[in-house]
Amino acid sequence: MKIRHLSLRDFRNFESIELNFNSNINIFIGDNAQGKTNLLEAIYLLSTGRSHRVSDEKLMIRKDSEMAVCKAVVDTDVQLQLKVVLHDKGKTLFYQNQPLKKSSEFIGKMNAVLFSPSDMDLFETSPKDRRKLFDVELGKIKPFYMDLLTQYVKVLKDRNVYLKGSEIDDDYLEILTSKLISLQVEIIRYKTGFVDRLNQIVTSYYQRLSLSKSSIKIAYQGPVEWSDHLQYDLIDKYRRNLDRDRVFKLTHVGIHRDDYIFSMDNQFVTSVASQGQKRLIIVALKCALIEVIEEMSGDKPILLLDDVFSELDKQKRIALFDVLHLNTQTMITTTDLEDVQLWLKDQITVFEVKGGKVFERSSIL
Repeated sequence: MKIRHLSLRDFRNFESIELNFNSNINIFIGDNAQGKTNLLEAIYLLSTGRSHRVSDEKLMIRKDSEMAVCKAVVDTDVQLQLKVVLHDKGKTLFYQNQPLKKSSEFIGKMNAVLFSPSDMDLFETSPKDRRKLFDVELGKIKPFYMDLLTQYVKVLKDRNVYLKGSEIDDDYLEILTSKLISLQVEIIRYKTGFVDRLNQIVTSYYQRLSLSKSSIKIAYQGPVEWSDHLQYDLIDKYRRNLDRDRVFKLTHVGIHRDDYIFSMDNQFVTSVASQGQKRLIIVALKCALIEVIEEMSGDKPILLLDDVFSELDKQKRIALFDVLHLNTQTMITTTDLEDVQLWLKDQITVFEVKGGKVFERSSIL
């Protein structure tokens, strides 16, 4: 999977740009606050239908403009045309020039894996942000998973509203609870399988990147342990929490409280890992995601690296180069070509980004 062409109009600080990409390495160089990250944000938006930076989509529309348009031509077995139009009422998603009714029909048509400096908060942030990361990545591989999540959120909202009512009918509450449980059995099955597969390969990537023998593990913490009798365990847990739910008028059990805990050598990453080690754990996770996505979809995703090299020494950069040099179309932002000199001997395209303008350099030096 390769992006052949990107078109932006009134997106962030770009009035209008048209870019043709190298199928291998594309480097965006420029000072801070010139728009390099905005380019990666646009590609990520075309992959997921959402920004990785803001929840208010209107913030991506250029100042004093009514709408923004992001378009991409993507080469896979067939040529894909993707478009996102941002406007005052939200967004409209297009696939092959046809508007889509559901985001799940758009997500993952073009698959991109992003490393962003904000990922460095992954281990200390709230469980909600960790859930979002895994939900988005799994949703790009399995669009049906996003439909299940949407249904779950709706039923959860209905149950919470009903619990707040003055009168509660036990039979109707049981119907809502049964719907929640049924949806979660499928969702938990997807989550468990996804994390299990990542755990099979993430340590290998971390060891290659860190030049160490440390092991990494991701523990999925759901409402109950995975087992062949998952549904019965969920039924029992909801039953035991029913009185509590009634008193607090809130659903206390469910995947909306899930978490993902990272450990290194059987100790919590938050307790033992340095900033440099955390960065490499996240990069290892992204590399593992690329492998799993290709394995499950048949297409190698596009890799977006936003300022990934800034705190890596030369040995770690060499290790990262060796890990990533696998025919993956890669988009890299940097302020200095010194950071990416290992790529300069390969087939690359360098774009200079300055003040909302993007110029392809005739020379990489």
